[in-house]
Parts: sequence; C-alpha cells; structure tokens
Amino acid sequence: KSIVLLKNDKQTLPLKTGLKIYVENLKPEAVSQYGQVVKDIAQADLAIVRLNTPYEKRKGLAEGWFHAGELDFKEPEKSRILKILDQVPTIVDIYLERPAVIPEIAEKSAALLGNFGASDEAVLDVIFGKFAPQGKLPFELPSSMDAVRKQKEDVPHDSENPLFPFGHGLSY
Repeated sequence: KSIVLLKNDKQTLPLKTGLKIYVENLKPEAVSQYGQVVKDIAQADLAIVRLNTPYEKRKGLAEGWFHAGELDFKEPEKSRILKILDQVPTIVDIYLERPAVIPEIAEKSAALLGNFGASDEAVLDVIFGKFAPQGKLPFELPSSMDAVRKQKEDVPHDSENPLFPFGHGLSY
C-alpha cells in the first residue's frame, strides 16, 4: 500500500504479461513469472530498473548510520541510467529512503514508482496490476539541487517548483 505511482505515461501500467523484459536490481526469478527476462536490452520490449536514492559516503559516526549528501545522480551513473531509458520504454522504481532529485529520469521514464523498502514481488504486483498503487509521497521530490539548496532547513515542503509535491500519488 505504500508504493507510490509518481508517473504513468500513456497508461503504461499495469503491464501485460508475456513481454521480453530487461531488468536491473530485481530478482530474475521474480520477474520471470510475468515475462521473459533478457540480458540484452536490444532484445527487450521494455525495461524495469530499481534504483536507490543517491548519497555520498562520508566519514563520521552519524554518516555510518544515515545516508547524507547530494540527492541527485552523478556521472557516469546518471548517463548510464538515461541511456537505458532512451533505448526502450522503462519502468523505474526508486527506493526513497530520502528525497531524490530525478528530473531527467522522471521525464524519460515510461512509468515511475517510489517505494520505501518494498520487496521485488510487491513492486511487480503493482507494475503488473495485481495490486493498484495507493501510496502518497510523505515529502516532496525537488526539481533540482539548486532548489534543495534554497530550501529553509526548518520548513517542510518549501522547495521551488517541486518535481512531485508532498502527497502526490497516482493510481490506475
């Protein structure tokens, strides 16, 4: 119930079964219940990619327990992800342990999900329509790192032109 459908271009979701699917960071055996997993993206009808919110490794006691730093993907990882999104329609699921700055990924993805620690099986249930998404964002997703830097530390939901506002969540 906590999985948030952030974007669903052209009613991409729910997906039909039986497709050729390129996957990253999902158990192939879980995906194979819905379609044929292919290792070469050129053979795929679509891709499903699971990501983690970016963070910077820092020294210190607190940073060992909590991720910190910039919220956007850096090179070369950002270009690698965008290349996948340019090749085939791609469903992106991102683990939002904290807000992420993902405007290019959001723009190029066919569908975008946010999760807060969901299993592969739960995410696939939403992607393939076994369970309709119901979640709402508990924070906003900023549109840029510049917007993050301009925010006030003690005021929630105050970034300029958020990519997705607090409480956003679609269903189908």
